Amino acid sequence: MKMKEFGRRNIITVAIALVGTLLVVSTFSIFQNRKTVIRNNIIRKESDTLVSYTNALVSYYLHNLDLGIRAYGATGDEEMKGPMEAALVDRDSMFHTLEVGLQAQSYDVTELRELQREFEKYGDYCLEMAALVKVDSMKTFREMLSKNEGLRVWLRWNDIGVKIINFEKKMNKEAENEYQAALDNNLYLQFFILLIGLPTLMFVITKIKKDTRERIRLLKELELNNRQYVFNPGEQVEFHSQEEVIEHSIRNFQNASEFIDSISHGEYTITWPELNEGNQSLNENNLAGRLTKMRDQLRQFKKEEEKRLWSNEGLTKFSEIVRNHQQNLVELSNEIVRFLSKYLQAQQCGLFILNDTGEKPYLELKACYAYDRKKFAERKIDIGIGLVGQAYLEGETTLLTKVPKGYTYITSGIGETSPSCVLILPMKYNDKIEAIIELASLKKFEEHEIAFLEKAGEFVAAAVQGVRTTERMHTLLRTSQEQTEAMHAQEEEMRQNMEELYSTQEEIQRREQEAAQRILQLEEEQKVLQLKLRQEARLNQENELRNQALANALEKLKEREEMLVRQLQQKQDSNGSR
Repeated sequence: MKMKEFGRRNIITVAIALVGTLLVVSTFSIFQNRKTVIRNNIIRKESDTLVSYTNALVSYYLHNLDLGIRAYGATGDEEMKGPMEAALVDRDSMFHTLEVGLQAQSYDVTELRELQREFEKYGDYCLEMAALVKVDSMKTFREMLSKNEGLRVWLRWNDIGVKIINFEKKMNKEAENEYQAALDNNLYLQFFILLIGLPTLMFVITKIKKDTRERIRLLKELELNNRQYVFNPGEQVEFHSQEEVIEHSIRNFQNASEFIDSISHGEYTITWPELNEGNQSLNENNLAGRLTKMRDQLRQFKKEEEKRLWSNEGLTKFSEIVRNHQQNLVELSNEIVRFLSKYLQAQQCGLFILNDTGEKPYLELKACYAYDRKKFAERKIDIGIGLVGQAYLEGETTLLTKVPKGYTYITSGIGETSPSCVLILPMKYNDKIEAIIELASLKKFEEHEIAFLEKAGEFVAAAVQGVRTTERMHTLLRTSQEQTEAMHAQEEEMRQNMEELYSTQEEIQRREQEAAQRILQLEEEQKVLQLKLRQEARLNQENELRNQALANALEKLKEREEMLVRQLQQKQDSNGSR
């Protein structure tokens, strides 16, 4: 069953593989036949060459030797030896070529080497005859010539050379038979390929047409699914080829991939190509619509995250400023106004601190940024008077987007204009308002900026309370120091009184005899003086108790200041963690 299913699914592949195999076999056969033809041509060429060289041993070498020696013997002309000398020069190369070629064909060259030695002897024999002609020993020359050594060499060649020629003819015949067999095999293979390949190709063509119709149906369904689940352009798109349908589907997935990749890299301005107001309603529930919704949600989340990071970073910097300048209220106020103006991009900023040291509390302008002269002159504001005083009285943040005419002006080197927005915010700590901050800007303050300013106001209010506590501690310390100095002065006065008393007693003793009547009076005065001394001692003791009480109060104030600092630090840590 599995084999049947496999064959049904892969029948085209099998058919094409069969035809391909036959074509490969045919190609291989043609390649082998080509090699056979080339090898046959080489063998025939080599055989012809070796045969020609074998025949040349007689037709060229022996003929030229005989012709040259006979012409030279008859004429005595040295030029007549030219054919003989040329033959002697070419002899070794001719035999070397024959030997190399025959060895390549696995032919035994032993007899050829014997034939070469015979030819060499005959060459030496001809040279001897030429030497006799040169010395004019014609009789001996004729005797040597009459021996007809050339005939003996020819007969030896006829015995060995014919064997070589017959061997080469046999090699040539075998090559031709092999070539003819290869051609016959190729013909049979081509017929077999034609017999198998034509029905197979007809089947493949029929199957391909059927698969093409099925593929077109699937592509149409693919396009419908693309519109339903990926992206619907809202208009009918005509496709003229299957490639266009596939390309359109791939382009949709590429758009989705690029869209997701851009979102993953934080590029929330990416838009889906071809998505517009006309087809937006058609793409609400498919991939394009859902990715667009996800982009909008991520963009909103990014904005909120940026606002949160902006607020946390600002609170961190602001708390550092408060911590570094909390010992001096004036410096703290100036740094607060300077930082908040720049961080909130406000063109004007003023900080009003509550002054409740007198009978009637009021708000005092401690620091300002870019205020006009009129606003700068109003350094004191009574509770409930004006927008600032009313904001303190109500304890609520006031945001003005329609600023009353003439309320304030933002000036520059080229003119002045009214602000677009004014923010008045009470700064509280433990539900107690310690300060009011007023900001004016050409842009509207957003909700996260107001929330940031409210949190920053807690730091400012806590710092103001701390500064006030510190100032009160310093005041108590100065009072205690003044009282201690007064006690030292009283002690000095008592010491001087005692010295005067001693002087008086001595004076009394000296005049005791002269003023006996004054003894009782002096004793009374002495009693009174002792009473004063006891009173002074009691006063000293009370002063010591008072100093101890002041020291205890100072210690408690220090503990309260440390507690406030810890509470402020805890508040900063909790805000930072959020």
